[in-house]
Amino acid sequence: MPKIKFIPYQLVPASFNPWREIFLDVAQAVIAELAHPDFEFLHFGSSSFKVAGKGIIDISILYKSGELTEAVEHLKNTGFSDQHSNKPFPESRPRKDIAVRFKGETFQVHAHVIELGSEEHLKQINFKTHMLNNPDARAKYEATKQQVIAEGQTVQDDYGKAKSPFVKGVLKEITKPV
Repeated sequence: MPKIKFIPYQLVPASFNPWREIFLDVAQAVIAELAHPDFEFLHFGSSSFKVAGKGIIDISILYKSGELTEAVEHLKNTGFSDQHSNKPFPESRPRKDIAVRFKGETFQVHAHVIELGSEEHLKQINFKTHMLNNPDARAKYEATKQQVIAEGQTVQDDYGKAKSPFVKGVLKEITKPV
């Protein structure tokens, strides 16, 4: 597997870019570089289930109960910085940011620090599984993202907020009792 190089995160405007197979390779390389016996990792988000979008690689670092501080320290020791946002996630559920050079390209990475087995962890797995298994849902998500960009929502915080009703709707649908 090609080597990655961690570099400082670059806050870029949200844009709509085609999904590329290399996103899976980047996530796999980042996870390999972050590997630690105390943590598990999950590549989730659009880049994990073949949906076009910003092209940011979202990875969860999954820690055992009581090990939040250790997980955050692991990321910081690797070069991750605090979330680049005017509305960051709370310290009880932080996100850390970094960029990587891989095969001559730069990719932005968001590391979400999530408790292993938590409700949020399970939602990430269920959403990813649903999206991988439902081409129509992927197409609708891409259309939602294109609409958000067409409306001029290119600040990452605003972009995320504008597309969140789609995600929340899918999560509600896939978790309703049968």
